[in-house]
Amino acid sequence: MNIRFIYSSRNLSDLQYVTHFRFRNFLMLLILLLFICGCNKKDNPEFSKILIKGSVTGGVSNKKAGLFMANNEVSLSDAQKVILFYSSGDYDVFNVVNGTFTAGGYEGSATAVVFVGNDNSYIGCLQAGSLSVLPLVSLRDGDKTVIDLSSLTLDGTNVIPSNNPIGKEIVMNEDEIERLRQFGAFYESLSQNIDLDTNGKADIIEDKEILVSTIHDIYGGKWGLNNSGPQVISESNFHVSYSIRLWGGNSIKPQSNTEINLSGPVNSPYSNIEQYHFADAPDGFIAFFRRSDYIPMSHEMPYGDIYPPFKNGKYKITVNDQSYSFNYYSVDAKYLFVLAIPTVHTNEMDEVTYISVEYRNLDGSSVNAQNFVYQTMVQLNDKNSQIEQIGLNWESPKHKTNTELFNFVPTKKILVSDLDRINVFYVDLVGNSYNIFFTK
Repeated sequence: MNIRFIYSSRNLSDLQYVTHFRFRNFLMLLILLLFICGCNKKDNPEFSKILIKGSVTGGVSNKKAGLFMANNEVSLSDAQKVILFYSSGDYDVFNVVNGTFTAGGYEGSATAVVFVGNDNSYIGCLQAGSLSVLPLVSLRDGDKTVIDLSSLTLDGTNVIPSNNPIGKEIVMNEDEIERLRQFGAFYESLSQNIDLDTNGKADIIEDKEILVSTIHDIYGGKWGLNNSGPQVISESNFHVSYSIRLWGGNSIKPQSNTEINLSGPVNSPYSNIEQYHFADAPDGFIAFFRRSDYIPMSHEMPYGDIYPPFKNGKYKITVNDQSYSFNYYSVDAKYLFVLAIPTVHTNEMDEVTYISVEYRNLDGSSVNAQNFVYQTMVQLNDKNSQIEQIGLNWESPKHKTNTELFNFVPTKKILVSDLDRINVFYVDLVGNSYNIFFTK
């Protein structure tokens, strides 16, 4: 089967600023995980960069039967495959042989380590300390680091290592770990998004997959210029505008019109969800939704209108008279938010030579960007349109070409007087993205 992903590696100006604000909140991860072994993808025959190994020792989890589960009791010793999922949506599959496995991940990514049986049943996901993802950053021995999880046991759907690598092989402090903790809540909701049309078949097999993500628009302040520092927005004036981005496969693409109905959450549905954009996409379509009860901002402030967030819960979309239900989980931007602040550097002719980006917390304290930021791109805009995009986002760690986080060099001659707005758009380790814009 051909697994399809959408990456923002093309020039984004064709969708104007809408797709500049793309956000994926890791929803791909568990929509795929229960059936990935049946998709004719070959097991990865070679180790990548960072070795991850361990042994499964059993332990029974009493849990309700799901779409692919034959009974209520699942043992870790039933695991036949270990799947490494990356925030880009890519993955690698490794065999469990005689109760042990050795897998290979990529430095600089966050990896979910998932265990499945030979009947495509989901057994559990690695829980390293309080984290449901393994951040392959700040590695003790760099790309020579070996993460030995040692003996693993099953507690519910949490796979617990006897050797917790956080703080050992992965050298992160408690403040850094705290930024990643909230994402454990993803798995409870995402694991239910397997069969959205409830026909007993995994949606991606039928090209009916639906990917849901949250878009965050954030005003950061005024950019810096050479030796004049940036003017960063105060925490009291920090605002986020939210909307939902929905991608669907070709087989559920609207046939006669572009209108798609989104409703929810089930227990307390909104009456004001509106679709504000539709676009064709590779192998499918993209639709954008927001709540119409926006907060108008003063014309003196460059925020634009602020759209409120969507509550967590079960939502329903209707396309071509067919309904699909899914569980939505939104992460508060402040939990993982790192302010990416640009400074413009020029030559004696006032041409832009490069844009430097520094990463700080809202309180002004510095941040080790490599521990949170996966990829960054910079967009330079005049008053009417985009002048240039520097860098790419959403690349797979297997084929990552954009590794620059700090200095971005334009390929065109751009006068600083032509710049009106700079967008710094980064993807964090777990797949969320933030579009932070700055003005003169």
